[in-house]
Amino acid sequence: MNKKSVKTSQPVNGLPGKGLTFVKRPALFFSGFASIAVAAALFTAYPKWQKQETENWVYSYVTDHFPGKGIENLQKLAKIIYRESNNLKLDKASDGMRYDRAALLMGIIQVESEFNRKARSPVGARGFMQLMPATAALLKGRRLSQEEITDAETNITLGVKYMNEMIREMGSVRKALLAYNAGPGAVRKWGGVPAYYDHVLAAHNRFVEYRIEGRNARLVLAQLAD
Repeated sequence: MNKKSVKTSQPVNGLPGKGLTFVKRPALFFSGFASIAVAAALFTAYPKWQKQETENWVYSYVTDHFPGKGIENLQKLAKIIYRESNNLKLDKASDGMRYDRAALLMGIIQVESEFNRKARSPVGARGFMQLMPATAALLKGRRLSQEEITDAETNITLGVKYMNEMIREMGSVRKALLAYNAGPGAVRKWGGVPAYYDHVLAAHNRFVEYRIEGRNARLVLAQLAD
């Protein structure tokens, strides 16, 4: 008997004719298993690749558009932005699918402080995300020193936390951004400042375009190198 197949001459569904043929295909089985293993490996590696890739684009974007930042501090900033952007609860917003998390956080920081850790508004808002001391204290559960409130990790973490509160309260990213800038009461009363949203969205889109253009340029260089 052929070891690769097992035949039967029994009728199929009660009808005469050729029997069923069952063919064992160990090669297909193992190739399928290998494909699953490769897919699993890629799935496992993707978050690490995405993290490094996003951090690199944050670093490059700030370096190109806002020169003069310290390399060590900028590397730390890129890591914080990537990590905290993943904490934005865009899935809780009705329009959340429209935005890239990292680009949105970059847009807020760009409009609020132009990536200047020491930025301070006329009314006293401070740091990358321009937090008011009273708001920061409420979010943290205690009063913060000036050094604490302008610390990159503290400021951005609390800023994202406040943005999430605005998303929860307002229901959309657009309204949440307007409330982040002017307060939820102002948005409910007179709509906030539409120009603020436009500026953040423009900065969001610039970062997305910068990243796409950079990826395309790398692809062209890679093709030329082949």
